Amino acid sequence: MYRSPAFAGALALAATLLAGCSATTSTTLANDIATFNAEVANNLPAACALLGTADASFQTIVATGKISSAAVSAERAAMAGVDTLCANPGAVNAATGLQTLANAYAAIVEASKAN
Repeated sequence: MYRSPAFAGALALAATLLAGCSATTSTTLANDIATFNAEVANNLPAACALLGTADASFQTIVATGKISSAAVSAERAAMAGVDTLCANPGAVNAATGLQTLANAYAAIVEASKAN
């Protein structure tokens, strides 16, 4: 589902950080979270570009008239969340940012199947 190197890198970093949580002090954990958030903010433009391309492709399919209005509405709502995140990448919290982008990608893919 994740085709973006930004997603793959962020998820790999998350897995690495989570694997070491049990032996991590709170200071180290705070530093790791800050590093993770910075990595997501730095890579967010690539994820935003990927979703922008997916949205453009979806809009082409919508123009055929074969997509239900419910699917169009769901995709529009997902992209509104993406647009908010992508407008200010430096203010994105890694966990919520990744979840919003993943949900949007899934909504676009699922909506593209609907007919």
